[in-house]
Amino acid sequence: MSKTLAGRCLCGAFSFQVTGSLGEVRLCHCDICRRANGGAYSVNCRVSRELFIAPQDMSGITEYQSSPGAWKAFCATCGSPVYSRVDWDPDGIRLRLGTFDRDVEVDVTAHVWVGSKAIWDQITDDLPCYEKGADSPLIERER
Repeated sequence: MSKTLAGRCLCGAFSFQVTGSLGEVRLCHCDICRRANGGAYSVNCRVSRELFIAPQDMSGITEYQSSPGAWKAFCATCGSPVYSRVDWDPDGIRLRLGTFDRDVEVDVTAHVWVGSKAIWDQITDDLPCYEKGADSPLIERER
């Protein structure tokens, strides 16, 4: 039997479910994610669209094209970031982990786009850091 996880925006106007486990989680420090989330990074998890169950009526979501082919989705009522999607991965959706209850179990696997992180953003854990995406070279950090 598949596990069902529930997520929602801050005001509850948009809610969704994921059937199954969440995959690896990455902390994205790029300029776009930082601005879209108002923090040092966004916490994202790619989920297959077939596992993502959302309302038929998606009018509660506003999508913004942050760069060509890349879309950020926000609740139209409270502005909470909910997910992102990219045209070149039509079978996937990147959910914002902050939309889930705190008891959702995940493995955070890496920091990505560290080459564009804010100067005040200090990474103090031992997770791998990638200059760009996880397919770019690892960044050596001094400890």
